[in-house]
Amino acid sequence: MANITILTIGSRGDIQPYCAIALGLMRKGHNVTLAGSSNFASFAACFNIPFLSVSGNFKTLLSSPIGLDLLEGDSVRLIDDELLWQQMSDAWNACKDSELIVFSPITLWGYHIAEALGVPGILATLLPTAQTRAFPFLKFSQRTDGLIRGLGNLLSYRLVKLLLWRRYAEIINRFRKEVLNLPQISSPFGPSYRYSSGLRMPVVNCYSPAVIPPPPDWGNFVHQAGYCFLDTADSFNPPLALQTFLDKGPKPFYVGFGSMIPRHPQRLAQTIISALAVTGQRAILCSGWGEVSTAELPDSIYLLKEVPHDWLFPKVVAAIHHGGGGTTAATLRAGIPSIVVSFFADQPIWGEQLEQLGVSPATHLQMELTSDRLAKSIRSIVASERFSKRAQQLQAQIEQENGVDSVVSIVESYLPS
Repeated sequence: MANITILTIGSRGDIQPYCAIALGLMRKGHNVTLAGSSNFASFAACFNIPFLSVSGNFKTLLSSPIGLDLLEGDSVRLIDDELLWQQMSDAWNACKDSELIVFSPITLWGYHIAEALGVPGILATLLPTAQTRAFPFLKFSQRTDGLIRGLGNLLSYRLVKLLLWRRYAEIINRFRKEVLNLPQISSPFGPSYRYSSGLRMPVVNCYSPAVIPPPPDWGNFVHQAGYCFLDTADSFNPPLALQTFLDKGPKPFYVGFGSMIPRHPQRLAQTIISALAVTGQRAILCSGWGEVSTAELPDSIYLLKEVPHDWLFPKVVAAIHHGGGGTTAATLRAGIPSIVVSFFADQPIWGEQLEQLGVSPATHLQMELTSDRLAKSIRSIVASERFSKRAQQLQAQIEQENGVDSVVSIVESYLPS
């Protein structure tokens, strides 16, 4: 059995699927360590996953002035060079005894650590990152045909790689030289992502092919797994008041934005409350990291901090959420429609993808959300069964997959024999 380290940092949605992968590898007898953001140590402990902290509390980072700017779509650096150096140092210390490393896109620098150790490093990603002619970088909802557009899509990946390396080349090259004892990378496009053995860095897509079908031009180093769900419903004991609320009326909507922190949480909450009131809908509001709530709530809205999605989502009519990859996956697993209120990054693209799949009437930008626009989307879901029926069709497809087992098999295929 192998010593395997999983590197990931970020919010709950950036941690939870990798916990599921860790548990899958542990069930096969491997010695697994999860190295992640320090504020998730207790979460990993709930599942008896060995955990080592990587610097940076993302709740603190996202609630900072720079974090709030980032969540409003501004192009800012959330992680400065000092913190990045410390994160890479923490990860290096965590990985020294590893025989294989799995890392997320946010910790793509794990590639350099794998190179230094001479062990396989695998990118496990929750959204498409491998270049393709089918769609531009992080625009997987915008598939195109034709030679010219296909070339343009390929160029988008090269451009992003160039810009990212330009931003991080100095500190990563310094880390390679001073800590990892590796030669510096001179290419303007950054690393080749090939190991000394000639192995091209494997990429494992941890999302359902029913949601994003794999393009035909991906090479054999790109592996399609499926969603990696962490089962938490059985261990959750709902408060009596929550169970009573669910039992005493029609199915409510779920409203929650997870780790997103709006600059004006009460204003966002009031917009949602108004839309629910005018449409006559009940809701369960999860305030999350952003404390999205108001001083007074009507009896038709039940407030709590958070609740396991796999427990609650089968009990609601639809979810109003930020479009994070993890929450999106949970709605599809539960077979419920979505209304996405996106903040930044890939969230509006997930919203567009849900629309194209036929499980969402609209995607709204959080900064532009009004109660009228949200009410229109709510009415669309209430008035038509087509969103629910399509969601249930996708649910049936996803139930046939086992993303964790697929990832485990792929990882084991790269272990040294």
